[in-house]
Amino acid sequence: MVAEDGEEHDDFDQWIEHYHDFYPADSRLDREFRTSRLLVLAARNWTYRIDNMLRLETGQTRARWQVLFTLAFAPPPSTLTDICRRVRVQWPTMVRVVEGMVRDGLIAREDNPADGRSKLVRLTPAGEAVIARIQPTLDRERAALLADFDDEELAVCEKMLLRIFEAAIRSRRAGASA
Repeated sequence: MVAEDGEEHDDFDQWIEHYHDFYPADSRLDREFRTSRLLVLAARNWTYRIDNMLRLETGQTRARWQVLFTLAFAPPPSTLTDICRRVRVQWPTMVRVVEGMVRDGLIAREDNPADGRSKLVRLTPAGEAVIARIQPTLDRERAALLADFDDEELAVCEKMLLRIFEAAIRSRRAGASA
């Protein structure tokens, strides 16, 4: 909802006439619902903004720039399995992304001497150039988003988000084994 000051605010409490029929006010369930809802909305809004901005500025999708940074952050070369695990994307999706990036000259594939069934992937100079174009935008937008938080708050937030992430992974694994 856009308020009188022109800023967008969360109007959840304005339209939830029957919400408390499901989640009693100020209960643990209420806090869990509100926290997870805001986590999802914050991630969705951040992702939407960055995806659109980088697509306009560089023509690269999130999947592509995540692969580029994953390769840049790790010692070369990487297997597709490593990239899938690091980016948290399934194999079929990653194969399509990587094939397009190879065609565009951003990454190169080579035979894996340790395993003839897999390929190794590494950045090309063109891929490094795309990273050099993307990183300043990501850094600028991240700094703007988090400008009101001091270093201690960021450290606490990081720890909390890591705990939520790890709990979500455990939950997913438990559900898969059930």
